[in-house]
Amino acid sequence: MKLIDVTRRFKTDDDCLAYIERMRWPDGEIGCVHCGEVGRISKITREAEGKNKRTRLYQCLACGKQFSATSGTIFNDTHLPLTKWFMAIALICEAKKGISAKQLERHLGINYRTAWHLGHRIREAMKEGGILSGVVEWTKPTSAAK
Repeated sequence: MKLIDVTRRFKTDDDCLAYIERMRWPDGEIGCVHCGEVGRISKITREAEGKNKRTRLYQCLACGKQFSATSGTIFNDTHLPLTKWFMAIALICEAKKGISAKQLERHLGINYRTAWHLGHRIREAMKEGGILSGVVEWTKPTSAAK
């Protein structure tokens, strides 16, 4: 998916969160990420305006722990909007020779340290056996490579 497609499809954090939920729980049955309980899950709604603006929080009625679709993923414990995460993933996947943290900083309008950590988390997830895997780009070998 190209950057333009990402910006069209994922306009809000809620769009991103809905996508992550569909990927994590494809059958629509939300399961606890801590104990694996399915079915006995309660949705938490926020009434007070706080620092954390994320919606779609859940609590397991079996173990009592709270979680969201981002729990245990590269998006866990981040205050950066998910829209910026999705754009960063698109930029890193599109870059033919890689992309520096300085470029991510400029393109996403974030500070350098955030860009550096963002890039490292995404690249770590793309490693063999990570959560993102498979062929990212395939090029046909040329006759000069023989």
